Order: sequence, then structure tokens, then C-alpha cells
Amino acid sequence: MVSFLIRRVMQALLVLFVSSVAIFGLLYLAPGGPMADILEQGRQSRYPLKPEDIERLKKQYDLDLPLWQSYTRWAFGLPVLTDRPPRYGVIRGDFGVSWRISNNEPTINLLLRVLPNTLTLMLAATVLALLVAIPVGIYSAVRQYSKLDYFVTTGTFFGIAMPVFWLGSMLILLFSFQFREWGWPFLPSGGVQATRAWTQPLLGRITPGSVLDRTLHLILPTVTLALLSMAQWSRFTRSSMLEVLKQDYVRTARAKGIKEHIVILKHALRNALIPLVTIVTLQIPNLFGGAVITETIFNWQGMGRLFIDSLGQSDWPVALAYLMLQAGLFVLANLLADLLYSVVDPRIRVA
Repeated sequence: MVSFLIRRVMQALLVLFVSSVAIFGLLYLAPGGPMADILEQGRQSRYPLKPEDIERLKKQYDLDLPLWQSYTRWAFGLPVLTDRPPRYGVIRGDFGVSWRISNNEPTINLLLRVLPNTLTLMLAATVLALLVAIPVGIYSAVRQYSKLDYFVTTGTFFGIAMPVFWLGSMLILLFSFQFREWGWPFLPSGGVQATRAWTQPLLGRITPGSVLDRTLHLILPTVTLALLSMAQWSRFTRSSMLEVLKQDYVRTARAKGIKEHIVILKHALRNALIPLVTIVTLQIPNLFGGAVITETIFNWQGMGRLFIDSLGQSDWPVALAYLMLQAGLFVLANLLADLLYSVVDPRIRVA
């Protein structure tokens, strides 16, 4: 186990290094460069930027240096071939300050500010998807070719193929606008909480920021994310259960007279969950990174929405910090999945 962990940690560090080079290089070499948006606004303003102002800004953000020097100063915080003190140091947790979204505020503060919203949304969606997908997948496998099995199979095809932006927009149109026109209880169309008191049929006056207010705002984005994950996970559970139920040890357990629900839940389900463990564990980065499209549609102030804003405003320190966080979480999730295999299935041992 120790040698396995050491080997995987070394591999993880190598993957993170390669990822950091790729992420920094792609953003640095983007069309127009990191300062394209700033320079464009400077040219269109009443007082255009002078050449000396442009050079000063480039020097301030280390954009006047060669690519490899800029990367070394950003990643390791080393003053390479210059007496200029480095402004970053990702290796020590310093991602620099925001250029545009929040001028000169540490990037890590921006991420931590929206992290609770992302965790709330992603945890709620994951729990809801698991609570529905696993029982439905098991029942669909046990009752193969039943009406429910056909219904679930058809539903998963629609769920997997359904675009997130379309599903979210349809839910907003129905439960927010149409229900309100009919005078029925409706759900907020977006945001984390209301900015002022509002009235909900059957519930009365709702205080902004209250538990009820935040819960009602959470429902639509949670259902949108859960439905998409639910379709995938229920299909994985069904396929895995069908394969396990054909194994010899399941037939032997039934031949011994063990009750059917014990055979399903104790003997079959544990091994059938191995593929699902991989899928769910790899969702860990999304728990912290958020769902970019969903958060944008519902104006949910989370990590995904912050990433979109950083790209739209050319705030590269924020975008780089988000992408590096995602890369680190994906590496961690893969390691955790390998370790969980030995817990779910005793036949698997890491060495």
C-alpha cells in the first residue's frame, strides 16, 4: 500500500506539472494575448492608453517576459534572470490577484467566496441523483424487460442526450414563468437568494436570505444537474447489475436458499457498484469546480460562473487558478477511486 501511494503521488505530481504547462501556455498564447481585452477598452476609451502605459501594464503583470520566464515566475515564484520580485507562486498557494473582476483582490479570496454556493449545489444534485439512480438501476436490472425497465432505458437515452442549457431553460420557462401566470406556486428563475422580500403562493411573504428563500432558489439548478447524472448513473447501475447477476456465485447463493433481497443487496450490489464508484468519484472535481453551464443559466454565483466571468473579462489569474484547482482535484479523484476499489471489492488489492 505504501509503495502504491508513493508511486501514485509521483505520477500525480508529474501530471500536475504537465497540466500547469499546458494551461498556462494555452491562455498565454490565446489570440490577442492576455491583455487583449484591456487594450481594446483602452483604445475605445475617451483617453486612449499611451505606449508607455501599455508597457507599464505588461511589466506589472510579467507579460513583457518570454513565455518560459513568465511560467516559472507564476508556477514557482522564482525571480528568473531578473531582479524583479515575482508576483505569484502557485507552488506555495499564491495565485496572484484579480485583474478585472475584483481589482487587486487575491484570487484565492474570490474562489473561497463562491465555494460554499458551489458545494451546496453540487452536493444536493449528487445526493438526489444517487438516491434515485441506484434503486432504479437495481430494480430495472432485476426486472429486466419489464415495463419499468423499458421506461427507464428510454428515459436514460433522453437524459444523456438532453442539452443542459435546453433542460434548464425549459424548467425556468415552466416552473418560474408559466406557473406564475397560472397563479400556482412558482420557483425563482435564478440567483442564490432574493435581493428583496417576495411573495410565494401558499407560503406567503419570504425574507431574502432565509433558509426557505435559499432552498427555493436551489431547487431548479439541483434538479437540472441531478436529472442528467441520474440518467447516466442509473444506466451504469443497471448494466453492472445485469452482468453480476449472471455470475456463478449469485446462482450459488440462490441455490442455497438465501432470500432474494439478501442476494441482491449483499452479494450482487457490492460488486456491481465498482463501475459506479469510478463515475461518482470522478465527480469530486465538479463538487468544487461547479457546473459551468448550469450556473450560468441560473445565474448561480459559484465557481463555474466565476470561471466564465474571468474568461469574459480576460482575468487570467482567476481563470488559471480555477483550471489548476480542477486539474488537482481530478488527480486526487483518480487516486481516491483506486483506493475505494479495495473497499468495495475485497478481491481487489493495491500493491
